[in-house]
Amino acid sequence: MGKKWLDIVYNEKSSIKLKQHYKFWADDYDRDLVDWGYAYPSQLKKVMSQDIKVKKDSKILDAGCGTGLVAQVLSDMNFKNIVGLDYSIDMLKIAKNKKIYKRLIHESLNKKTSLRSNQFDIVLCTGVLTSGHVGAKAINELIRVTKNKGYLILSIAESIFEKLGFKDEIEKNKKQISKIKISKPFIALPNHKSSATSKMYLFQRV
Repeated sequence: MGKKWLDIVYNEKSSIKLKQHYKFWADDYDRDLVDWGYAYPSQLKKVMSQDIKVKKDSKILDAGCGTGLVAQVLSDMNFKNIVGLDYSIDMLKIAKNKKIYKRLIHESLNKKTSLRSNQFDIVLCTGVLTSGHVGAKAINELIRVTKNKGYLILSIAESIFEKLGFKDEIEKNKKQISKIKISKPFIALPNHKSSATSKMYLFQRV
């Protein structure tokens, strides 16, 4: 399928079919994204090394972790207390083999998760808050599980930030989260013609 997978998953409206698409893409997912110049790992490394100071034993949630491609950066930086959550069991199987997560959870971010409130020092959600995947309402859930004074690191594509309600949802929650930094726009997959231009949003729960 090659480059067609990106168009397929971002245009899919059915959550059931989306899960099937990721089942068939799972084995080639990492290779494809690396070939396309996947920018989120380097963007996350920049945030973690330049914009916040946190202990190496910080409890981190990788929300929408997929195969663990982004969290590998955290592992390489010696962060070991990482929990992964994803809707695709097939992607989670690959993530498990990488041995970078303390725990993996098979749940959807489009519903309230089983995670208890106020437990993570950092909540990371990259490449997930987007068309066909996880909607703006999930921001409430991500805030809920973040500790007071903890950090949220979110990627959101410019083209959908207002259109799909992310701007409004962030505004609604401004009493709960304070904005620390918004990155310059960057192309998430520079070697793929269908790639979105995204920004990284860094918030602190207050």
